[in-house]
Amino acid sequence: MCDCEPTCPTPRVSRRRALGLATAAAGAAALGFGQSPASSLGTPSVEVAPGLRIARRSAWGPDLPPQGAIGTEDVRFLLVHHTFSPNDVADVRALLRATYAFHTGPEKRWPDIAYHFMIAPDGSVWETRAGALHGPVVADATGGNQGFAQLVCFIGDYTSVTPTPAAQESLVRVLWWLADRYDIDTGPTATTTFVSRGSNKLPAGSASTVRTISGHRDCTLTACPGDAAYALIPRWRSLVHANRLHAAPDPDAPYRTARRLGVHLS
Repeated sequence: MCDCEPTCPTPRVSRRRALGLATAAAGAAALGFGQSPASSLGTPSVEVAPGLRIARRSAWGPDLPPQGAIGTEDVRFLLVHHTFSPNDVADVRALLRATYAFHTGPEKRWPDIAYHFMIAPDGSVWETRAGALHGPVVADATGGNQGFAQLVCFIGDYTSVTPTPAAQESLVRVLWWLADRYDIDTGPTATTTFVSRGSNKLPAGSASTVRTISGHRDCTLTACPGDAAYALIPRWRSLVHANRLHAAPDPDAPYRTARRLGVHLS
């Protein structure tokens, strides 16, 4: 269960090369994925890498600004969540607005949605933390990892069923993009260590070591991201790393992405 969701019962930007379009598509297909996933995205959205479009925050919440300051973080690892909500999502935008209301409401009192990005069952990817497309903004979290992890959350309940193929493909693409963006080691044995800011699993001040792609339960005593999804994390790690190895060098790609986002890279 994820304690960030209203539906829960208990509740240094790198200049590393980005994806090479043709090589990335071929590599993804060889590793069990097809072309880029079908998506319900309208505008405004942005292509952050070949095959990966993300709906800007303004696509679902132009009238919902953050309710407080959001700082930056030292990104060391990537953390997978699920919402523990129904898998039949009729209106993603409405769900995101409800999540915003819960996270900024009296129970959580966070300035915005905790997660940086959320992925719908149809494979569409949404910027949900203000500023996440532009750089390493800090998330709100309950795992002691505040300030060290980018959070990517599946919409749905993956306790006993796995995320859709489209959602899984999008997750791998998002993790791949974030790992390149923040120069995160995704090798087979890659780990990182951070000083916990306190959770029911990692006491505040403790030196905590996790895999660089982990699940919420690795930082908190929780069932999130669900047993079925958590069992797939080793496969997703392997796919991310293998695709990064297969990607064609493209030193100009970060600059093209930055221009699309309106960000200056010094």
